[in-house]
Amino acid sequence: KRSHVRSRIIANALCDLIKRSDSVIIMGHRMSDLDAVGSAIRVLRICKMCDVPAVIAINSEATLAGPLLKTFLDAGEGHDFIAPDQTLDVITPNTLLIVVDTYQKRLLESQQIYEKCKRVVVIDHHRMAVGHIDNPTLIYHEPYASSASELVCELLQFMPKENNITPLEAQALLAGIMLDTRDFTLHTGVRTFEAAAALRRYGAETEHVRQLFDVSMVEYTTKARLVSEAQMYRGCAITVSGEVAPEARVAIAQAANDLLTIQNVEASFVAVQVGGGVNISARSLGAVNVQVIMESLGGGGHQTMAAAQLKHITPEAAHSRIQTAIDQYREAQKKSGLESESEQKKKDKQ
Repeated sequence: KRSHVRSRIIANALCDLIKRSDSVIIMGHRMSDLDAVGSAIRVLRICKMCDVPAVIAINSEATLAGPLLKTFLDAGEGHDFIAPDQTLDVITPNTLLIVVDTYQKRLLESQQIYEKCKRVVVIDHHRMAVGHIDNPTLIYHEPYASSASELVCELLQFMPKENNITPLEAQALLAGIMLDTRDFTLHTGVRTFEAAAALRRYGAETEHVRQLFDVSMVEYTTKARLVSEAQMYRGCAITVSGEVAPEARVAIAQAANDLLTIQNVEASFVAVQVGGGVNISARSLGAVNVQVIMESLGGGGHQTMAAAQLKHITPEAAHSRIQTAIDQYREAQKKSGLESESEQKKKDKQ
């Protein structure tokens, strides 16, 4: 059960594990977004305050948090972002791996790092699913939290007093919360607003955070094209496209979000060819569990925000697989509804 007492225990245990480590590697999921990167940045600071060397393993070319990374680079604080393969040679039996914003092995930034590290900590808010991390040393899993950034922010209040958060780090966490709640419209609770208020006190400027969501003209036109080409299928909007410019890949998720503003769209799926495969970004407003649909395609995520990467497949074949996954989900919904109706009739007779 989620409680401040549990958060305090987790915070103390996390600090203890960090201090007993030679080094720490922090990583999120592939195609890391603002939530994964924001929470990783703050965990990095915790490690530094514990006087333990730490790095964030991230493929910066594949991340959806490019503007946030650039902000830290421009501020001279980006030297701790390292390509995953550069960390493999420094891993020791006493290296601690801290995974943020995912609990599924298949979605990790680097399988090699995970397999080489003997001790793993997980901080995540997504629903548990098949293929999750085996026997983590410590897990802070709260499926009712808005984001991993909210969870990390909540741990802050139980950290040592000297472990101050910088305004730039506060903005990174606030950006993660705003992304996963879509500007506080989804998954928000009292503790979400408490976390946001705390980050404001730490110096996060809302106007600066919103700039992290700004797009270039290339990104905007790509997003507009993806939205305009969408087709409806069983209450879902589906767009399938060939390659887009690498600098415009953030438009994939943005298009999926924008499609939800169209009437009668319960979920959106934007699939774009990347090399020999297809990346899919899925979104919903809650009536459709896109996590379940993406899991059937080998991906995962959250009920209203999920993704999958299909390898060795054409966009046309990916379109067919998305439709099949939607069909299976709708049939499961229908069956579940019929079962619930049958159970209710039995109760009425009693």
